[in-house]
Amino acid sequence: MEFFLFLLFLTFFCLVTAVIVYYVKILFFSAKTNYRREELTDIRGDVFRICLDVLESGGNLVYGVVSFLGAALFVWLWSLLGSLLGEKGPGAFEHIFHIPIFFLAVFFSFPFLKEAYKGERTLKLVKPVLSGLALGNLSAGAVHYGLDRDLFFLFYLLLLLLQIPILVFLWNREPIFGMSFEESPSAFYESEDDWGSPTSSADPATNNDWEAEEDGPFTNEADDFGLGDDPFPDEFK
Repeated sequence: MEFFLFLLFLTFFCLVTAVIVYYVKILFFSAKTNYRREELTDIRGDVFRICLDVLESGGNLVYGVVSFLGAALFVWLWSLLGSLLGEKGPGAFEHIFHIPIFFLAVFFSFPFLKEAYKGERTLKLVKPVLSGLALGNLSAGAVHYGLDRDLFFLFYLLLLLLQIPILVFLWNREPIFGMSFEESPSAFYESEDDWGSPTSSADPATNNDWEAEEDGPFTNEADDFGLGDDPFPDEFK
């Protein structure tokens, strides 16, 4: 039962993080200023694409999934030690074994790992490993908090505020504290043209159309009934 809840929360936090990543991308990291309605409402495909991008780090889906699930399960098993050593309810052991020490250790040691394993494909697995450690920690904490109230709510809230923002930068391929975990290619859900923007077109002639007054459908027709013309003959007056 507890393991099933852990997997359920792991899936839930993965999808929620992907949603946050998507909206942060288009609102803050994107150069776009105008959006279609579908870009803000129909995001299911983009959310699954973001999750798949995390698991496909390094170009191999199998290695990515194994790294992600292995890191998440490791953190979950580590959190069980707090329940074994401590008593039911919030305690010192519970909180100590839920501190994301492995996540922080891998995160802050990445510059040294990058230098030591420079050019090796194994280094690209850091992204799914970090994601698994973070989401596994949050999922294990949610299970222990929901079932036995083993954690204080403020402590669990701190875990959320500490790890989710880092994942947002990591999944968006943006530098974090000056560290770049991945190259930042063109976004996978960002179109090149800014919807409705006059500066999005590469043709300068089309940009002038925005500044010119828009012609109506009857602009080129002869004005037979203008203000200076009387449509009624004199015999009807």
